[in-house]
Amino acid sequence: MCIICVELSNNKLSTSEARRNLEEMKTVLDEEHVMEVYRKIWDKEDEEKMDADIHWFEHDTYGDTD
Repeated sequence: MCIICVELSNNKLSTSEARRNLEEMKTVLDEEHVMEVYRKIWDKEDEEKMDADIHWFEHDTYGDTD
C-alpha cells in the first residue's frame, strides 16, 4: 500500500486530498495501483454519501423555528 492508501484508510485524508495527492503521484505508481486507489476513494465517497443520506433528517426542523 502507498501512503495515500494508508492515510485514506486511517481517515487522515479527505477524498479530495487523496485525489489531489494521487494526481501528483500518478506518474510514479503503476496503472493497476492507481485504479486501486481510485476505487478506495470512490468507496469512501460512497460511505460519506450514505452517512449524509441516513442522517439528513436529524437536522431538518420541518418548519419549526424554535
